Amino acid sequence: MNAPVFQRVNNDNIKRDRWGRPLIAPPDGGKPVAYTRVSTLSKALDNKDGLMKWKQRMTAIGIGKRPDLAQMALACADDKRKIDEVVEAAMSAAESDRAANVGTVIHSFTEVIDAGGWPEQLNDQMAADLNAYKAAMSSIKIVAAEQFIVCDEVRAAGTFDRLVRLPDGRMVIADIKTGQDEPKYPQGVTMQTAIYAHGHLYDPDKGRLAYLPEVGVSTDVGLLIHLPAGKARCDLYLLNLTDGWNLAKTAVMVRELFKDNKPTPYTPAP
Repeated sequence: MNAPVFQRVNNDNIKRDRWGRPLIAPPDGGKPVAYTRVSTLSKALDNKDGLMKWKQRMTAIGIGKRPDLAQMALACADDKRKIDEVVEAAMSAAESDRAANVGTVIHSFTEVIDAGGWPEQLNDQMAADLNAYKAAMSSIKIVAAEQFIVCDEVRAAGTFDRLVRLPDGRMVIADIKTGQDEPKYPQGVTMQTAIYAHGHLYDPDKGRLAYLPEVGVSTDVGLLIHLPAGKARCDLYLLNLTDGWNLAKTAVMVRELFKDNKPTPYTPAP
C-alpha cells in the first residue's frame, strides 16, 4: 500500500444538501446526488426504545431544574413547535449533550496521541482515559485517520475514525466510541465499519480514489476501540464485517420499503 494514497480530505469542501447529506458525483459522471450519511444508515435498524426513554428522563430532569419550562409547556400545550422548543430547553438544562461534548474532545485528543504528542492542560480524569487509550493502542499501527469515504453500493458516505494495522498484519477500519454501552449493542458500529471498508476514498475535486479492498483493507474484520469517558479504560473488540455488511444492505432495503410503501386509494365498485 502506498501511504500517500491516504491524504486527508477537508470535510468542509464536501458540499451538502439542506439536510446535511453529502453530495457525491455519480461514478459515471453527472450532477452530484445526495448520499445517506454512514452514521445515519448505521442507525436505521436500531431499537429506539432505550433512546426514547433516555430523552424522557433528560426532559424530566431539565424541567425539574427549570420549573418555568413546566409553565411554558402548559401555556402552549396545543402548539407542537413551541412544545418542541420546551423539550430542547429542558434537554439543555439537563446537560444531555455533555457526554457528546466530552466524546468530541476525547476524539480530538486521541489524534494528538496518535501523532506522537500529548494534549496540554488535561484534568486527571481525561488524562487517565487517554493513558488507557495509549496503552491499549501501543502495539497497533495507525495508517490513516479521518478519511472521507463513499460507498456506492449502499449510497452512503462519511468519515472513518482510523485505519490501523493489527499486530498480525491485517489492515482494518477502526472506530472510536466513547459511550458506555457500545460493546453490548455492536450492530451499529459493525455496520458503520463495514460500509467504510467497502468504500472508495473520495475527493470532491478528483472524485473516487483508492478502493479500500483493493489496497488491502479487510472486509472481514473491523476494530471497535471502546474508550468510555471517565472510566480510565480502553478495550478493543474485533467486529464481524460480514455481518455488518449484510446489516447495511438490509438497512438500505428497509429504508426503501418504508419510503415506497404507500397505500393505494381504493373505491369499491358499486
